[in-house]
Parts: sequence; structure tokens; C-alpha cells
Amino acid sequence: MIKEIDYTFCPHCGSKFIKIPPNLLQCTHCDLQFYINPKPTTAMLLINPQDEILFVVRKNDPKKGMLDLPGGFVDINETLEEGMVREIQEELGIRISINALTYLGSTVDEYSYGNIDGRTINAMYRAELSANASIVPADDVEDFLFIAPNNIPYDKLAFQGMKDFLKKYYPRD
Repeated sequence: MIKEIDYTFCPHCGSKFIKIPPNLLQCTHCDLQFYINPKPTTAMLLINPQDEILFVVRKNDPKKGMLDLPGGFVDINETLEEGMVREIQEELGIRISINALTYLGSTVDEYSYGNIDGRTINAMYRAELSANASIVPADDVEDFLFIAPNNIPYDKLAFQGMKDFLKKYYPRD
């Protein structure tokens, strides 16, 4: 795997980069400064009337077949909230108002795909799911299930940052 901080050549002039810890690459020729920053993502705790959390089964790699919270990468020219609403629509066919979102906090993680190891920062949200919501798995979601907070199978969750966040948000006695 290649880490973003290990990029070798400047995208502007093609000369060599030098690494300036912790997250800066600088071109030896044109002095371009290229910062390695986390990519923004979102995730949602969708809670049904029985106070269970909706988890999705990942359809694709990375972590195909593992459990995840619905969400994903934020697109260019999109706010975190707009990205969250779009991802819920794309993955589950549910329309949620931005006003229905409650921001819970954030977590950091690693995301390895296409032979590149990258970093993410994940904005976590919560929303209530109506009893008559019609959920249709689509996009990169294979299936979904509801799990009570005290039964979360942490060993089946796709990403460490999500595990850490859920353990903090739903502490077990």
C-alpha cells in the first residue's frame, strides 16, 4: 500500500517532493506545498421507533460484507449536511431533511482503497427513522439490519473510528 505522504513527484512540474513532517510535501523545484489532509466523510445513526440503530452491509471493498453506518464521502461544493442527506438518499432511498440531523461529533480513521492508504475525518449525525420508512438498499449497500445499542457486534464493524465512536456514544456498563 502507498500512503499519501509517500507521494514522490510534484503534480505541477514533475520534480521530486521532500517530506516535511507531519503532513507536508514540498517540491524541490517549484516550491509547491502539497498538504496531506483527511478526506471528509459522514455517517448516520438512524434510529427506529424501537431505539435500534440501522446498520448497512457493505457491498464493495474496502471491507466488503462488513457492517457500517450509512454515509460516505462528501462531494466537492457540498456541505457535510448536504453530503449526509445525499448519501442516505443514494444508499437507502430515504429522504431526510437537513433540519432533522443532529450533529454528534467526529472521528478519524484510515481508508485503504486502490492501493492507497488515506485518512478520513468523519462527521457523525443522528436522525429518527419514521415507522413507515421504506428502505431500499442501493448504491454500495448490499443489505441493512437494525441492532440494539447493547448488541452491537463490534468485531463485524468495518472501520475502527466508527467502533471507537459507538463505544463512546453507547458505553456498556
